[in-house]
Amino acid sequence: MDPNKEIQNNQQKQENIDAYLLNRLDTDTLADFKKRMELFPEFRALVEEQRLLLKGVEERNMKNSLEEFHTEIIEEPEKKSFSVGWWALAASFLILISVSTWAILITGDSPEKVFAENFKPDPGLPTTMGTSSDYEFYYGMVSYKRKEYADAISRWETIYAANPENDTLVYFLGVANLANGNARQAEKYLQLAKQKTESAFHEDIQYYLALALLKENKIKEAKETLAKSKSPESIVLLKEINSL
Repeated sequence: MDPNKEIQNNQQKQENIDAYLLNRLDTDTLADFKKRMELFPEFRALVEEQRLLLKGVEERNMKNSLEEFHTEIIEEPEKKSFSVGWWALAASFLILISVSTWAILITGDSPEKVFAENFKPDPGLPTTMGTSSDYEFYYGMVSYKRKEYADAISRWETIYAANPENDTLVYFLGVANLANGNARQAEKYLQLAKQKTESAFHEDIQYYLALALLKENKIKEAKETLAKSKSPESIVLLKEINSL
């Protein structure tokens, strides 16, 4: 079986499960989903496994939120020492910066604008649990899908230290860092992933690597990265970069 097709099928299945657990399915799709759970015990078990995993993540997030809330209460007296005038001045600077940024972005294409229009994080892999050794990776994938990129990166970097040859792990470390605003670190991982030419993510690696380079204003390198890519997304991106 084509590995890319298998990844896409598993990804679609996982996205449907995630949408069901987050109450995002429309009426017709929801009815079909429930019917499938009734007919296939293995699929029903898969949904329950994912529900428990998401519950664990939510409980951890709630614990972290409470700890941050308590910390803010303790620090509140110190924060009040800032004068109202200081906050007004800070607000003025923020407004000035926002207006300046907006003015720059509307005056034609720029690397930052092209990046913003084309970057969308990889939707991620199915988060079904496998062996115990995979648990931390998939726990990180849950965080990644919830846009908690820092947590995902922290978990995956621990795994990477012990297994730097895993091309899937290196690829998602690159994309997660790019989504988290660290283009330089993203480039590092994606350059490593690019060396794995047999990877099922090879085309995606080139696309996100070009975006990381573009974010760093390395326009020439971004063009070179996309020069031989055949994916529709890369072709569109290259065309936009060529117009800069």
